[in-house]
Amino acid sequence: MNANLKNILMPTLVLFLICLIVTAALAGTNLLTEEKIAQRAAEDQAKTMSALLDAERFEEAELTLDGKSYTYYIGYKQDTAVGYVFLTEGRGYGGAVSVMTSILPSGEIGAVAVTDASNETPGLGQNATKSDFLDQYTGKTDDALSAVKQGSGTGASQEIDALTGATITSRAVTDAVNQARELFKAQEGGADA
Repeated sequence: MNANLKNILMPTLVLFLICLIVTAALAGTNLLTEEKIAQRAAEDQAKTMSALLDAERFEEAELTLDGKSYTYYIGYKQDTAVGYVFLTEGRGYGGAVSVMTSILPSGEIGAVAVTDASNETPGLGQNATKSDFLDQYTGKTDDALSAVKQGSGTGASQEIDALTGATITSRAVTDAVNQARELFKAQEGGADA
């Protein structure tokens, strides 16, 4: 075999084998941890739902709105529905912002939590996860909330003060909450779907 060809093929073969072994190791690790990751995600979701809505148990339900299927949760105390939890998302500055919204049977927003804003700008958009911002949604009953730059609004009940330097993220959260309200209305104004 030619020395130049050997100098090219041997490193290429070694690199190929390394890539093959690393790929197999990553696939094996994924198989071993996939169930545990899914279990932890479900536990985190249940913990967040319990923080948003004072319920003894949650039942999963589905509804269709504009041809798209959505999953939501009905919270119960004994056999009485005490509220609903919707998982929605809005388009933020860095990508999707995932939001969990609880809505009481009266249509009032119980609480809001941002479950994923990891693609938003640290120190700005990621502040959407803080209670100072999220507490503005609690108790709102207006049909269409809107995020406005602080100090620019009229103080109307449907206005949410946007985060300084993160208006796009603020609008994403507000859009997700508005979507949850639409889903609430679609499931027959609070009746079990």
